[in-house]
Amino acid sequence: MDSCVIPLRHGGLSLVQTTDFFYPLVEDPYMMGRIACANVLSDLYAMGITECDNMLMLLSLSQKMNEKDRERVTPLMIKGFRDAAEEGGTSVTGGQTVINPWIIVGGVASVVCQPNEFIMPDGAVPGDVLVLTKPLGTRVAVNAHQWLDQPEKWNRIKLVVTKEEVKEAYYEAMFSMATLNRT
Repeated sequence: MDSCVIPLRHGGLSLVQTTDFFYPLVEDPYMMGRIACANVLSDLYAMGITECDNMLMLLSLSQKMNEKDRERVTPLMIKGFRDAAEEGGTSVTGGQTVINPWIIVGGVASVVCQPNEFIMPDGAVPGDVLVLTKPLGTRVAVNAHQWLDQPEKWNRIKLVVTKEEVKEAYYEAMFSMATLNRT
């Protein structure tokens, strides 16, 4: 289960909370911020929760980046994350920013609700319908795009896919990952 459910002491309420973070999957910092936020919120959506009370943003910037790149990338990732949160009907009220060897972006999403307002993901039985909200193969599209600049890897797949097809799949995957599953 990607979210935790914590029964609260007051009024039979529960806190449903999730944390998720990612290394950059795409080259566009704004879209990476959106993708990270969409993934955090998706953990709640997967439990049937469509409202989020609070979000925190977790951002790690690489110490290998020069100051100019940090000043350009950071606001774009933050804006993408905040825009997706706003689209999801919530806001980012805080978080943590650090500098370490890697770029990482993610967050924490929290909601307080009644136990009948969420679905525990442990009741599936044979014959149930599984609803896919996004197409499969996103990671393959991202990897293939990265391989365009790595001849040893590109040579392994170039007989079955063109550069144009890889670029098209990459952009479709990026926009799909940045789209909220709220509805």
